Amino acid sequence: MNLPDLRYNEVRQKSAHNAFERREGVYDQVVYWRIRSLELDLHKGKLGHGRLTGDWYIYHGAHNPNTSVHRLSDFLRLCRGIRQAIPRHEVITVFLDIRDDFHTTPGASQSGAALDRLLIEQLGKDRLHTPSDLLERAPLETTLQAAVREQGWPPLEELRGKILFVLTGPPQVLTTYRGSRSPGQCAAFLSSRVERKADVPGQDPDIAFFNMSDKHVKVSRAVRKLGFVSRGYYINDASRWKTAVEHDCHHLATDNINAHEDRWSQTARPRTGFPFQKLAGNTPSVTESGEMCGVWARSGDIWGDTDSFYYQFADCRSHPDNRYDFYISGANSHGDDWLKGGLIARASLAGNAPYFGVFRIAEHHALRVQYRVGEGGSTVARERSLGSWVIAEDTLMFVRLSITGGGHRARAWGSVDGTSWLEIGSFDFDRPLKYQGIGVSSHREASGAKFLFGVPNGRARPPFTRGQLVGPRGKKYGGGADWEGAARWKVTGFG
Repeated sequence: MNLPDLRYNEVRQKSAHNAFERREGVYDQVVYWRIRSLELDLHKGKLGHGRLTGDWYIYHGAHNPNTSVHRLSDFLRLCRGIRQAIPRHEVITVFLDIRDDFHTTPGASQSGAALDRLLIEQLGKDRLHTPSDLLERAPLETTLQAAVREQGWPPLEELRGKILFVLTGPPQVLTTYRGSRSPGQCAAFLSSRVERKADVPGQDPDIAFFNMSDKHVKVSRAVRKLGFVSRGYYINDASRWKTAVEHDCHHLATDNINAHEDRWSQTARPRTGFPFQKLAGNTPSVTESGEMCGVWARSGDIWGDTDSFYYQFADCRSHPDNRYDFYISGANSHGDDWLKGGLIARASLAGNAPYFGVFRIAEHHALRVQYRVGEGGSTVARERSLGSWVIAEDTLMFVRLSITGGGHRARAWGSVDGTSWLEIGSFDFDRPLKYQGIGVSSHREASGAKFLFGVPNGRARPPFTRGQLVGPRGKKYGGGADWEGAARWKVTGFG
């Protein structure tokens, strides 16, 4: 079976449990860690913030209000950014755990219909895979379960670029979401929480997703046999993961995102990055479309009067004026806080050369500009909030570097979604920045760092064909880059 034939319910995938609570931001969960299944907890209100109109807060509970994404609309903006980065990404499934009942009046600001309006307005109906799409596969059937039995789930290839929303929560709350509407009139699928095999397929013929805790994950096998889709949560150690795999669970929801720290917690293919595993048989060796380069380094820092980093670049002496848009993604956890990945323009390849760069820093920092004005001079740094306290600043990944004026003027921007840009910093140099490219530093040569650099929206890769260590050399230093995929997705000490 090749990819065009592989269907949505024929693969297992790692799922981020409470994705908003993880150290790794949403972008890094999707891009770096290759996760295509996320969970959000939705509330109508939040202490100290009041009620929203046509929107929901994201957080776990009053005792734990912390979140990397404040509102559902903010998360949907990140989803638009994912599409900017990888237009033909593998299908993303978002589980919305509904913590408060919906308003029962259809025109109310937080009714089920209002939730659907928000999803459609923010993403566009063509980007969603909805219950009506599943029903259209079997036009003679009137329920989702019957449609699945008759025609099955769509192939993964057909679902590229799509997002599928599934609601979890108490049955009475989910019933309120639907109200008097038919499933085909809803933007999201409903799920049923189950504990026993006898709970499947249940009493509602329009339930196609089944949700269960780690204690009941063995029920997944019964779900799969009927052609439906299961999600198990609290899969937080190797033993529970093994049980979920052995019982054909589709979505394995875990708090353990960093697969370098917990190697058991992954379904992404190590060579191609394909985010799923086939439930039975061999997984296809395919990858998503898009231009992306992995760059890794064991080095010192890009800082002070001399830099130490791995540089993948082009000699632009004959055409120094260029603009580059990239997204930068990293592990975003369990590493040095000062790992750096950035777009960098330099006057020379010497470690102490004048340079200008815009960087993603590992954790706890906003996007930043760094530059050195003169040879051997000190480094100047400027971090700028993108004005969006509702999204954690250290999780944003879109950057732009512009070199103009014959290579003398450098400017940098950052973006939440790859569409709206804010300038971070600029400088006019007295010599041209003739070497331009992407670079990574690990801050300490005893450890490693890796970042992924992607060209948004399927545009062609820039001619960064040369690579070398800049600064100190020796056995304790190293690095490399990979556009083609041979080592790009490998989870190693650089991960």
